Amino acid sequence: MGNNELDEASSDKRDRIGFGGMITIIGAYFAKVLTAVVLGLIKGFRFIFTEIKELFLLFAKAVRWIFRDLSAPMKERMELNRELQREMRAAKKESPEAYSAASKKFWKSYLFGKSGLVFTSLNYLLPIVSIIVLVNVIRYGSGLEYGISVEYKEKELGVINAEADYDEAVREVRQRIAYLDSEKENVDLNAQLSLKLISGGDKMLSSTQLANEILTASDEELTEAYGVYIDGTFVGAVPDKDAVQEALDENLLKYPIEGVVKDVSYKNNIEYEKGMYLSGSVLDNKQMIKLLTSSKKKKAVYVAQSDDTSATIAQKFSMDVNELEDMNAGLSKKCRPGRLVNVTETESYLPIQYTREMELISFLDYETIEVETSELNLGARETLVKGERGEKVNSIEITYVDGKEYARKTVKSKITKVPVVEQIGIGTYTARPYSADTKLYGTGQFAWPVDGGWVSDVFISDRNHKGFDIAADLGTDIYAAGDGEVVSAGWNPGGYGYFVMIDHLDGYQTVYAHMSQVYATTGTTVKRGQLIGAVGSTGDSTGPHCHFEVRYMGICYDPAKFMYTADYTEDMDLSERTTTAVVTDEYGNIITNETTTVTAVETDESSESTKKTTTKKTTTRKTTTKKSSTKKTTTTKTAVEQATH
Repeated sequence: MGNNELDEASSDKRDRIGFGGMITIIGAYFAKVLTAVVLGLIKGFRFIFTEIKELFLLFAKAVRWIFRDLSAPMKERMELNRELQREMRAAKKESPEAYSAASKKFWKSYLFGKSGLVFTSLNYLLPIVSIIVLVNVIRYGSGLEYGISVEYKEKELGVINAEADYDEAVREVRQRIAYLDSEKENVDLNAQLSLKLISGGDKMLSSTQLANEILTASDEELTEAYGVYIDGTFVGAVPDKDAVQEALDENLLKYPIEGVVKDVSYKNNIEYEKGMYLSGSVLDNKQMIKLLTSSKKKKAVYVAQSDDTSATIAQKFSMDVNELEDMNAGLSKKCRPGRLVNVTETESYLPIQYTREMELISFLDYETIEVETSELNLGARETLVKGERGEKVNSIEITYVDGKEYARKTVKSKITKVPVVEQIGIGTYTARPYSADTKLYGTGQFAWPVDGGWVSDVFISDRNHKGFDIAADLGTDIYAAGDGEVVSAGWNPGGYGYFVMIDHLDGYQTVYAHMSQVYATTGTTVKRGQLIGAVGSTGDSTGPHCHFEVRYMGICYDPAKFMYTADYTEDMDLSERTTTAVVTDEYGNIITNETTTVTAVETDESSESTKKTTTKKTTTRKTTTKKSSTKKTTTTKTAVEQATH
């Protein structure tokens, strides 16, 4: 049987199987798959069970080995005991003396033998006892406290926690000595320090207490008083700290401050330490109060600001204007910004600080971005959205020291006006007349709708023309002149041929007529520069062109008033053409007609040569004249410009 016959037989067999047979085959296939899965699971469980069994056997062997190793000495001991007991029974039969000797041998071996009771007990108990002893030693050692014993002039003053306490005490002693007599700064204050186990009778000292002990151990005359420290620096001692503090508090209350402020306090930290001080460093309360509330004048240099005058500068530094003039000749006549002004500042021994809360408005700069838009012709730049600075209200706290600003901190900020991003439009609309001489100076509301072309007939003209005609090659693209909705697209039997009408939703409508093809669809939305059709000569037309109309509330207006092409360059002169550029005034009257002949020659691109263009331009200017209520316009046109509606 040949291959062809076998294939036919197989085909006949499949045909005979039918739908039921296919279900049977599929069921058998799934049964095989399920069987394979079940067998795989069984093998997996069997493998896991085997591994667990092996682990259990290994564990059992380990337990047996440990038990055998631990029980071996006991078995030996029991075997030895049985042997000794047999000997004792045998000796008992022989004689009492032999029995006594066998008994002694038994008990000696049982108690003090190699595997006897004492030896075995020591083997187990000694490690346990050692561990207990070690733990107790560690606990005892960790519970001990150590300190540094200070011995000065062969006398133990006490115990401190760290050497830093001793250094701080020495510094404190030197401050107290130097306050009275600078020559005593070289007094020997060296002490012997040693590590010591602290006991219950030891005297623990702080750095201040150690300083008092060192002074007490010296030969100086001492008095118990309150040391006054300004930012940690000793300035003297007083008998009564409360009287001094009350005077300082009263000084704060009397400080002249205008407006509402908070946290009025001294800039420096004032502390009192009770201890032993040199008698000569102890001032009476009035002397200390006079010192702490005193002030002095010092010379300084101030940089004049833009709004400064001699009067404002004098006010800032609480100076007399005449005094300021004496220090800076001619300041009242010439106080320019940046001038260095000599002033005197009042410096308090304890400057007073306070905080004033204010709300200040700051401005946020806006960002400038460039946006490509078809609303502008290619290369044109225009501000689409003018940037505006934002505003932010800052709640700040200004700290003043002796009436002058010392620091400021922003507590919170709230933006009350978000900056408006300035958008600079970069024109991308490329549709333009063939010639750069076609200059229209309208508002730019609508774009030039044809990719090239030239004005072949203007608005009104000599035949009540409702728009103007843009002549171009057949099939040239036509674009929407602005955003809007297509309200009509297709064939117009009234002479427009294929056309598109766009409603710009602001009262304006534009019409594009005589198309060869219509790409837009009625009811769709289009954007400025979107392709809507192609130049043709359908309907009432004598040549390929786009009849373009601008209507407002149903009334036709001159399209030139709404288009701006003056910013186009001459890079669109693509071929030899004879064109007429028409420039109109604001009433739609023709100001000039320019007839231009352009010849463009391109070299072969494969030779990588540059493009060369030769332009021959002949211009004929015609001016519109007005007489009373009539207008007469004379226009020169070539044959190609007769493509009109």
